[in-house]
Amino acid sequence: MSDQNVGHGFFVIERLIEAPPSRVYAAFATTEGKARWFGPPHPDGKVLKRESDFRVGGRDRLLCEWAAGSHPKTPTGVTTDFRAEYWDIVPQQRIVYVYEMYLGERKISVSLAMVELRPQKGSTRLIITEQGVFLNGYRDENSREQGVNDLVDRLVSSLSAADQRIHSRELTFVRVFFAPRELVFQALTDPERLACWFGPAGFTVAECRLDLRVGGQWRLVMRASDELAASVGRDHPAGGEYLEIEKPSRLIFTNNALDEAGNVILEGITTVTLEDRDGTTRMTLHTRASGIGERVLFMLGGMEQGWSEGFEKLGHLLRA
Repeated sequence: MSDQNVGHGFFVIERLIEAPPSRVYAAFATTEGKARWFGPPHPDGKVLKRESDFRVGGRDRLLCEWAAGSHPKTPTGVTTDFRAEYWDIVPQQRIVYVYEMYLGERKISVSLAMVELRPQKGSTRLIITEQGVFLNGYRDENSREQGVNDLVDRLVSSLSAADQRIHSRELTFVRVFFAPRELVFQALTDPERLACWFGPAGFTVAECRLDLRVGGQWRLVMRASDELAASVGRDHPAGGEYLEIEKPSRLIFTNNALDEAGNVILEGITTVTLEDRDGTTRMTLHTRASGIGERVLFMLGGMEQGWSEGFEKLGHLLRA
């Protein structure tokens, strides 16, 4: 029979992190981002199994093997097994989950945890609140709070290291539009027409300025719907410079994503080629983008969706 003695624990950890909520959220929500900090430090332990399913109802697992004497509760070395289920997720704002912890085969605790992300002048106030029940005679003695504090230290370090890591992606799209290429070229270069289709579903173009000449600048602002704005932000500015223009067959331009202050956070270059096919137009678009940090990973991940859904809208516009 298991020991019926139980203990209770409660703590709140608060930290101001010099990174926007999108980057801190990515460190929890992406497998790559979380693997950089969530786990035992080398050489104290090693990860035997890591599973992640980040969604409401999804489950995470982290099975680790600790070296003898490295874990405060396991002087002879043992495995720890973290098993979590997500109960509530509000992107870039809140994560709520319940998790069990095991030492070897012994279940030692069940905890309810909440991670809050609060924007603060370009930084993030991270608040982690945990309430736990310690089972089977396990005496915590504040080691859980210390362990979470250590993990937050590693989270902050991983975000700093990620600032130096360059991420990039290239995509090529080929589409056939049932319209002459002069009309397709106009849809790419006239600000009123471009504003009708550019961007993914759920976004509109709130501002569009095009100076169509080599060396000319372009700028637009995509605005998220009320439903999306809470998770991805309201306005998403972009801009660049025209490098080559051959009307109506070819465009080359830089394609940069900007932050709220107008600073470039994602650098890109895009080439568009339009071929006449008996009154229809075959468009080939190649785009390459790169940037630094976790926020860029989210943007690169949405790049294919943005172009694809925009082209769907363009197709409907040209058929109208």
